[in-house]
Amino acid sequence: MKISKEKMVELCQGQLDAYNARDIGKFAEFYHAEVKAYRLLNNELIMSGIDELKVRYAKRFGDNPELFCELRSRVILDDTVLDEEWVTGVVNQERPSHIVAIYKFKDDLIHEIWFT
Repeated sequence: MKISKEKMVELCQGQLDAYNARDIGKFAEFYHAEVKAYRLLNNELIMSGIDELKVRYAKRFGDNPELFCELRSRVILDDTVLDEEWVTGVVNQERPSHIVAIYKFKDDLIHEIWFT
């Protein structure tokens, strides 16, 4: 069964809100147990599985108490969501990071992410 546009938006917005609250438990709820993340330009696998996601993002949240991701735009194409984001509050980083995150879904959860 194909995921609805409403469900895709709910998942992407929910994980973004949990990210900004730096709530690792809530953040992880939006991701599939077999989640994988890649760097888009070289298709490099940078994270695999919910346990790795929890460890990686718990550290990111803990190390960056001012961390914030501002959604600049969201595009929905078929069963894919593309979010343009500005990330601020990273320790020792003077300028915001301009990122595009591309989300794919499985079993009504985020299953794959590509980052620019």
